[in-house]
Amino acid sequence: MIGAVSSNQNMSFGRTENQLSTEQTDTIKATLEQFAPQNLSEEDAKSIVETFKEAGIKPGKALAEQMSELGFDAKAVGELAGVEPPPKPPKGGESSTIDLQQVVEFLSKSLEELDTSNLDEEQKQALFGELKSEFGLKEDSNFVKISV
Repeated sequence: MIGAVSSNQNMSFGRTENQLSTEQTDTIKATLEQFAPQNLSEEDAKSIVETFKEAGIKPGKALAEQMSELGFDAKAVGELAGVEPPPKPPKGGESSTIDLQQVVEFLSKSLEELDTSNLDEEQKQALFGELKSEFGLKEDSNFVKISV
């Protein structure tokens, strides 16, 4: 029952804080020093992406900012390498945790517009897609992780 859920419970929607360690920052600098941003080939972009992956550097805001400081566009490098962009953060902030109340409010508003006594599979999937979009989730991401 939703009313029994404590306000201290949070729902994690598969995102983690994206901060870079000193070692990762050094790896980014050392890697990008080998390339000219305006003359980057597909092979160069793939090499950069692979080096970052091996170093445990994940796509995100921190990486994009670091690359930008060094004259590179992270999105352009990723696209050139054929990498899919990371999922959008949840609306309303960069937080990896979304209060259950936010989800309930979103669903309540969405369901007001539908005949809930007779939802077909297409409507359910559309609603699920809207929910994922609202909270910045990829199709294949974990939907809910509940911690108390």
